[in-house]
Amino acid sequence: MTQDAPQPNPAEAYEKTIAQNVFVPWRADLLERAAPKPGERVLDVACGTGIVTRVLVGLVGSEGKVVGLDLNPMMLGVARTLVPTDQAPVEFVEASGTDMPLEDGSFDLVVCQQGLQFFPDLAAGLSEMRRVLVPGGRAVVSTWRGLDEQPLMALVDGVVSKHIAEGAFEAGFKLAHDEVFAQLARDSGFAEATVEVATIDLSIAEPEKFMPVMMMGSAAVLPQFASLSAEERSAKIGQMMPDLLAAIEPHIVSGNLIIKSATNVLVASA
Repeated sequence: MTQDAPQPNPAEAYEKTIAQNVFVPWRADLLERAAPKPGERVLDVACGTGIVTRVLVGLVGSEGKVVGLDLNPMMLGVARTLVPTDQAPVEFVEASGTDMPLEDGSFDLVVCQQGLQFFPDLAAGLSEMRRVLVPGGRAVVSTWRGLDEQPLMALVDGVVSKHIAEGAFEAGFKLAHDEVFAQLARDSGFAEATVEVATIDLSIAEPEKFMPVMMMGSAAVLPQFASLSAEERSAKIGQMMPDLLAAIEPHIVSGNLIIKSATNVLVASA
């Protein structure tokens, strides 16, 4: 990249590509199931760049409260610039989802979009979500189905395995099995827990521009990639691009990348 077109930091790249093209399409499903109400106190765990947080503030209104929690300061830095502050009280907390510096029973609703599976201790993460909920409070948590149901990530994982590290994306699919996920929630203290499977078709415009920036954004969540310098990441992306574009070519329809995505959605009550 030239000095006239500096590359974004990984969190900015993540927001422009992965967030907008992969997570925003799933946001409506999560919020429909969560049904946040005016006046509620809502915690967005692993909020990233505030994809869900920025909509929550409008749904709970001035009488409610929204807290976005994430371990990554770069992600929170982007979130603070994008989440409206004039619709509801909103706060960002830099902390681990397995050890939240939040009081017991301080939220009516906890949401988490595609974050729990990256926690080092899944049970601890769910237990913390349960702890901060009021009795009868709700948790809605989405996690990816397996790579066999994620064609885009399966294709990317194949290329990354060749160029960087084998199985680098496996951590993102630790909660692929719906009943295992539901039982883990029950074992973590939730009174009721069910998991439903949802699928959508992602539609990504200009995939030849999307793919390199997406790979830059993956450094925000992929340790093997984050450990490289910005120059090394840029060079590695250049090496991977022919393979990435060849991998997605069968899924290009009228210039757009059209590809399925599947997720588990836990709906639980405290």
